[in-house]
Amino acid sequence: MRRPLAILTSAVLLGVSTAALGGAGSPASGQVDHKEADYKGYSTGTVVHADAARVGGTTVADVEVAFSGASVASKGTGALPGRGPGAAAGMIVNEMDQVVQPALPASGLPGDRSYGRGSALEVGALTPVPNPLNTLLLAGKAEASAPPSTGLVDKSITVPVNPVAYASLLRGQAQALWENDNCLLGGPLSLGRGLASDVQLLNTGAVLPGGTFENPLVATNAPSPERAVSQSQSVTRIVPQTDKAGTKIGDNFGLMSETRMTIAPITLFKGTPNPVTVELLGEWVLRSVATGLPGQAYVFFGTTEKENSTPIIRVLQGPTTTLEVTLQQVLDLGLRPVLQTVSNTLNGIVPGTEIVVGESPRSVEQAADGTLASAVIDIVRVKVADPAASPLAGLGVASALDVRVGHMEARAQVPAGGIRCQLPVQKTSDKQEVSAGDSFTYTIKVDNPFADCELTNVRIEDTISVESGVRYSVTGTSPTADSVSNTKIIYNDIGPIPPRSSKTVSISVTVAPDSGSGLFTDNAKATGNCATGNAQGTAKISIPAAGEVTVVVPRANGAGVSPRSAPAELPRTGGDATMPLIGLALLAAAAAARRFSVSVSR
Repeated sequence: MRRPLAILTSAVLLGVSTAALGGAGSPASGQVDHKEADYKGYSTGTVVHADAARVGGTTVADVEVAFSGASVASKGTGALPGRGPGAAAGMIVNEMDQVVQPALPASGLPGDRSYGRGSALEVGALTPVPNPLNTLLLAGKAEASAPPSTGLVDKSITVPVNPVAYASLLRGQAQALWENDNCLLGGPLSLGRGLASDVQLLNTGAVLPGGTFENPLVATNAPSPERAVSQSQSVTRIVPQTDKAGTKIGDNFGLMSETRMTIAPITLFKGTPNPVTVELLGEWVLRSVATGLPGQAYVFFGTTEKENSTPIIRVLQGPTTTLEVTLQQVLDLGLRPVLQTVSNTLNGIVPGTEIVVGESPRSVEQAADGTLASAVIDIVRVKVADPAASPLAGLGVASALDVRVGHMEARAQVPAGGIRCQLPVQKTSDKQEVSAGDSFTYTIKVDNPFADCELTNVRIEDTISVESGVRYSVTGTSPTADSVSNTKIIYNDIGPIPPRSSKTVSISVTVAPDSGSGLFTDNAKATGNCATGNAQGTAKISIPAAGEVTVVVPRANGAGVSPRSAPAELPRTGGDATMPLIGLALLAAAAAARRFSVSVSR
């Protein structure tokens, strides 16, 4: 008795599920629509971090030059656990205990989906020993969060703070963008930029005319070559699914978190008998990309220099070039062996000091399913292991100095299959009700909301259906469609549609004089190709894009029927209109079960 009843119940539930879900458009397998996708990531960079525990009777800690940060969380940062040492919920903190992103929304920052920050100089804890006051000085700091999207926030300042820091120009920039209904392709979701010119840190000598330091332990104003500007830029961005080489591997999108740095020559121990200048020429990049495809989460670290003969690393002891490494040598020998040679050379000429150049990225995560990529790197790391034997001896430095040049972190995470970005398609009727013998017009609008993508090969397929008894004819299209019937209208190509633009088409319909009453249902589908920049920034990748909309309007009133008000759109499939079907199915199931019970009892 129970088995037939169970079969009956399963059949009814299947029917109810089909009635409730049929036609309620869902993403194809292995992808999540942008509006529903849970993706998040951040990138951050610091051109110079200097932490000197004690200089004379003063404690100096957490000096940051050209600090940038960018983050995104599609579901909001409030739901995220803290990331980094001592981070509270919703916060991101880097390895040196600096806040990359505060808990959002923060004071004066309304959004919690994307965040950017940039500062040229941050100095923490300039205090006498032994009573630290944990003071903090921020100069040229810019912040932005979204939604709503912001413009570029720009702040600049000149700061002389003897003996901690001097800089001739400090600039911080930030921007955050977010749209709930659209993918933001081409532009960044969040951006942070820190730029610092002629920076000197930790003065052990006099202040010279103009405010510069006589003996800064770290300086970016090396006299030769004359380059004194350091910059760090961090971004998060939605990018096409490509492999590490930039080859297209999917038709959806992933997330890139990236920091790029241009580093002025860094002179260590300026004013001592053993000054050392390290030049890192060109632009250095740490990039993490999560595509959502198996085996395709990856991390890239390196330089963007193209000429093989370009010196990308040069070490000078005083005015003399001790070591020079060209891109060709790196290509021939591999990056790691060359950088190890640089490290060994530096350690040999600076007693009591450990100097590491280009160590392997650490904390590397590259998920097998392609949903997560993460890494941390320092281009140069300097640590005074023995102050008595180092160039700091006799300068009043009582404990070790920790300097990092080119500290970068990048993390990106997306759902399996990646992110699906749809074309926004709108469909309207100029009349909500129409009488027999009258006409109305459908208008279809296709938007291109993307920042750098021109939509090409834009095809529209429009399908018209009616309730029984309604008679009509399609009487015109504008512009002229490639194929027209009473049930299907096709435009093979209405493109191209430039970025941030749209195009419309219209379809004229006439209701027959002898038509009965009933509703029109119209479904419009649009497809096209979007060529947008890839993660590597070397080419644009063409990705198919699609979108559709269904409207149930207008209502045709048959001959002799007076017009009445009607909604612009009736409930779509999968909404409230399915409830009567569910109710009927449940009533039918109850009646069938009752008959079955009676027949068994007899």
